[in-house]
Amino acid sequence: MSEYLDNNHVDTFGIFLVEKSQMCPGLYLPFLFVSIFHWGYKAFNADTKKLVSHINIESVNAANLILVPIIENSHWTLLVGNLKNKISHLYEDTTTSFATDIRRWRIRKIKQVPTQKNSVDCGMYVCKYMEAVIQPEAVVWADVKDWEDNMAKFRADFAYAILSTTIK
Repeated sequence: MSEYLDNNHVDTFGIFLVEKSQMCPGLYLPFLFVSIFHWGYKAFNADTKKLVSHINIESVNAANLILVPIIENSHWTLLVGNLKNKISHLYEDTTTSFATDIRRWRIRKIKQVPTQKNSVDCGMYVCKYMEAVIQPEAVVWADVKDWEDNMAKFRADFAYAILSTTIK
């Protein structure tokens, strides 16, 4: 079994966060998850429509943050648009930065985020970044040191959440 998370995994986690926030209002900051499937919406069938059906004018107006996972050359990064402050933050778990390709944007790369030490955990890191940035309390990234050691637990929690939830 591969440790690499593909777009189906990251999208499922994003939709899980959306549904969890709908079931427990106030648990997270208001956010909008934008699946990479959103960009090809017209080609969707009924099974993939759930990945974009929550995106409408009301959800955009209600959001403080827009979460956009990006996959480039089999590597995941997370772009978070902060609608209140009109700035985007890039969460990158390696030293090779995707941000060099989009220098003209007003993007601030977040420093001191947990970083991976292998070539397969980037998708799980993006899921954890998404979960962390929507918390009501600001994350002190310098204090987050244990992600690499807890990766197996995170994967187990991820699998349990997906298997035990009723994502429609």
